[in-house]
Amino acid sequence: MPTITIEVWSSLSHLFEFETRKRYSWDMEVDAGTTLAAVLEALARDNPRFDKTMYKPESKVPSGAVTVVINERLPELLDGYETEMSEGDRVTLVQAYAGG
Repeated sequence: MPTITIEVWSSLSHLFEFETRKRYSWDMEVDAGTTLAAVLEALARDNPRFDKTMYKPESKVPSGAVTVVINERLPELLDGYETEMSEGDRVTLVQAYAGG
């Protein structure tokens, strides 16, 4: 089974019920061929706050409030949310920012 790393920046850590707001990361084993969409579904299933606030399970993509990055690249530059996870991949969840 491939192992990937999930990283959540401090501004989102409360959605994963961590006690303090800081950057967290943990390893997650996935089946071969697991997609980014499936990883996000698992995170939503296991973390109700993330599910309700930041994730739209019906469309299988995050809401506009979160940016997902895979190995320092946006999913849109890969195969979108159908990107298959590989050993050592890093999925980073960052609060989306807008402004001008």
